Amino acid sequence: MHKLVHPRRVLVAAVIWAGIAASPARADMVDLTGVEPWHSCGGCHGLDGAGNRIKFPRLAGQSRAYVVKQLNDFREGRRHNDGGQMQVMASELTEADLARVADWFAKQTPNWPELTIEPPSDLTRARQLATKGADGIPACVSCHSATAPALAGGETVAPRLAGQRDFYIAKQLTDFRSGNRDNDPKHVMRNIAKRLSDADITALAVFLSQTPGLHEATP
Repeated sequence: MHKLVHPRRVLVAAVIWAGIAASPARADMVDLTGVEPWHSCGGCHGLDGAGNRIKFPRLAGQSRAYVVKQLNDFREGRRHNDGGQMQVMASELTEADLARVADWFAKQTPNWPELTIEPPSDLTRARQLATKGADGIPACVSCHSATAPALAGGETVAPRLAGQRDFYIAKQLTDFRSGNRDNDPKHVMRNIAKRLSDADITALAVFLSQTPGLHEATP
């Protein structure tokens, strides 16, 4: 049963809130002076871009173009993450913020991530898939190395994989394979992931994450 509120109390409350709204800056208000747009990213990704936990991707060293594309994909509904957190965060960034956030993380160089997935005993096939390709699957470095057209200013914008968290790589490959992630241009990653076994994904996640020279490999 609803309680009746005395009209005088309503009037007093209205006057108080009107006074707060009309008053200049107050001492107890949050001061956002100096707060940069990448600070809101730091809670999950770390201000150094290392990724605070295994499920959050490492943004450090990613190309400006790739970060901007992903943020725009989240904002415009072309990419969805678990729970929709990134859609909310990305929608709060201005166009100028997107570029500044991307520039900030591109120049970060945190420590190399530790391995979190139990590595398979043999990484021979993973090395082959990553550097040469196998069974008609193109080599990962054909798009994901610094000298590949995709990362050297080509039409396709591909992320840096060397140094990415192994758990995150495995999750993205699994999502591409199932179709839960579908913002890859021309279905390239979906078509590749569908041809990978669970063992391939695990091994690739470990190899790609933990091979420092992979980013500089020649495709």
